[in-house]
Amino acid sequence: MSVSPPLSETFTKSTPAIESLQALLRQTMRVTVSDGRVFLGSFAGTDQPLNILLVNTEEYQPKREENLDGRYVGQVVIPWRLIVKIEAEPPRDPARNAQIYI
Repeated sequence: MSVSPPLSETFTKSTPAIESLQALLRQTMRVTVSDGRVFLGSFAGTDQPLNILLVNTEEYQPKREENLDGRYVGQVVIPWRLIVKIEAEPPRDPARNAQIYI
């Protein structure tokens, strides 16, 4: 009879892929889907089939010329099969934003 490791050990395994995903958490991402819509939101995670979860998300429909403003959609799961492009803002360098007081 084999014994499974405790759940705490299962979720603390760190691989380069997991570390890369963790580095993206809470970063602003722009996801373009096959019908032309663009979702702009904060990356909250992914699941095993690689669907993307965004929170605080706005949806833009560039093909609609009458309304270029985004529509707030909150939390969305975007199926991987619909994704055409994913863009992430580069991480901010806290040292560049620091102000020096004399």
